[in-house]
Amino acid sequence: MKKIKQKRKLARKNKIKNNIIIKIVFILFSIFLILNGQYEKDIKKDAPPLSKEYTRISSFESLSTWAVASLNKETYISKVFADSKNNIHFVYYDNILKAPVYVSGKDGKFNREIIDKDREFGDLVSMATNSENMHISYMKNNKVWYANNNSGHFNNYPMELKENQKIIDLKLVVSTFNSPALFFVDNKGILYVSRFYRDNFFSDLIYTNKTIDAVYPVAEKDGYAIYIKEYQTDNIFYASRKTNSKFKFFDNNPIVENAYLYSVNHEEHNRFSVIYIPKDNKNSIDYKKFYEGNFTEGNIITENENIISLDSTLDYSAKDIIFYTKENGYKYVYMDEHTIDLSSLGKSKGDIRIASAQYPYFYMVYYNDLFKELRISKLNVSHINIKRY
Repeated sequence: MKKIKQKRKLARKNKIKNNIIIKIVFILFSIFLILNGQYEKDIKKDAPPLSKEYTRISSFESLSTWAVASLNKETYISKVFADSKNNIHFVYYDNILKAPVYVSGKDGKFNREIIDKDREFGDLVSMATNSENMHISYMKNNKVWYANNNSGHFNNYPMELKENQKIIDLKLVVSTFNSPALFFVDNKGILYVSRFYRDNFFSDLIYTNKTIDAVYPVAEKDGYAIYIKEYQTDNIFYASRKTNSKFKFFDNNPIVENAYLYSVNHEEHNRFSVIYIPKDNKNSIDYKKFYEGNFTEGNIITENENIISLDSTLDYSAKDIIFYTKENGYKYVYMDEHTIDLSSLGKSKGDIRIASAQYPYFYMVYYNDLFKELRISKLNVSHINIKRY
């Protein structure tokens, strides 16, 4: 009889314990739903009404424009990718939400997803993609963060930095073996590479014997290539390495001298072009092209005032397309040996990005200074017939 009472008493305790556990789980789940709902409310509140603007530039060219976020100033925007279905993908740092935000979609149907729901001020953002997943890196709270959506939602991994170490440039690439690698430059001009493998970072110092302030990495079939800008001279150097080997510099000489801003279009190891603004002639855009063992160079554009931002991409036939902003804040696209005036898009500050989608479309991402909005414009160029320089 005594044993039966003890069993009943134990059963009651277990039942009470289980009920408490269920209540705790329910409360935690409710808190998660409330917070997640708040994040969704915040991101919807932050976004301006999704309105489309259509502009006919000429009988061949037209623009469709959408605002996707309200911001209080210009911000960092990653490289923009266009997939086979003409969806675009990029990440920006939202200075109102205080979080990196991933944007995807097309033709006015754009989705935004907060990558890091622990709201803190950050800055640098970068994104890379493979055939299945998105890989994102960003700076926050003096840490380099890496995130991927391999599991269907974004998971975040922090990488600790040395004390008083500040990062001034951050880029992310994914190798042909689907291995993400972060390239970053600190405030001493030192370049590092950090590979992410099985939820851990493996960092390497790249000894270049140069103090640099910018890096542009590219994943190749059997390794990586990098384009770096030296701090003292503003010269651009090109180096490459195969997997598990050291970086080897191209003749140890700069491929471009005295560059102010630059963008790289890299087709493969022996085919690339550097589009740049000379430091002593900021109203000019020049190029240096390496093609099958030979360099060619020259001037592309000479404007009537300085150029303050620059991006470039390759079109469907691997020709250079250039997107730039003049000192007055107005934007232009150069292709087919002529310039398309995009002043109807309003004035801009900060990063501008362009991506080539399926012919004849190009997507552009930029910050509109007047309305304080992050905007996406789709350029339709039906007459495209671009010549090589």
